[in-house]
Amino acid sequence: MALPTSRPALVLDFGGPVLLTPFELVTDQPGTPAYGLLHQRGPLAPAARPDPTWEDLQAGRITERAYWDARAEQWHASGGHEPDIRAMVAHLYDPPRPELVREQARSLVRDAHAAGMRVGILTNDLRAFHSDDWIARIEIVGDVDVVVDGSIEGHLKPDPRLYELLAERLDVAFAEMVFLDDQASNIRGAEALGIPSVWFDVADPDTSYAEVRKLLGLPPEVHDG
Repeated sequence: MALPTSRPALVLDFGGPVLLTPFELVTDQPGTPAYGLLHQRGPLAPAARPDPTWEDLQAGRITERAYWDARAEQWHASGGHEPDIRAMVAHLYDPPRPELVREQARSLVRDAHAAGMRVGILTNDLRAFHSDDWIARIEIVGDVDVVVDGSIEGHLKPDPRLYELLAERLDVAFAEMVFLDDQASNIRGAEALGIPSVWFDVADPDTSYAEVRKLLGLPPEVHDG
């Protein structure tokens, strides 16, 4: 989708494009209930062993919360704690630490700001999954201009109202955003409003970031070494 001459806003989903996914974090936890449930599942499921529930999510047949509720129930049944999504997420993300955030996301936010662009985070579940103290210790959240969190707004992506709230608070038109999200249904919702969007491939983050940079007119990221 072609962008207007002015490109003032970068919009990032939080879980996935910014924060490492649970599917990646369990790699270092073999033998745990979470590892058994999430290793090579979701976006990292191999073709020979697909994740049917994740496929239902991508097709829009279930919501993202329904997916994680199902995983939390399975986590509980396999030896985790109470069947609660927040408890399962806390198990993987505590304590808050810099390595939870993708360095490519930090670089993209820095470069967008340096180019005079506004930056927003558009998320469904930041405060549903994490405490205020945890959020405060993840520095990139404080580095962006606007955070719109569906878990406190009463609307969840792909509901148009959540995108409208973001546009209002960033003070930009839909066509002036570039949106990065790892959920196909959220991309479809954004594109229906005329928001230029890039689907974030958890298995190939660099290609996704490169496409966003291209749409924004930012130079490619320079890797050391």
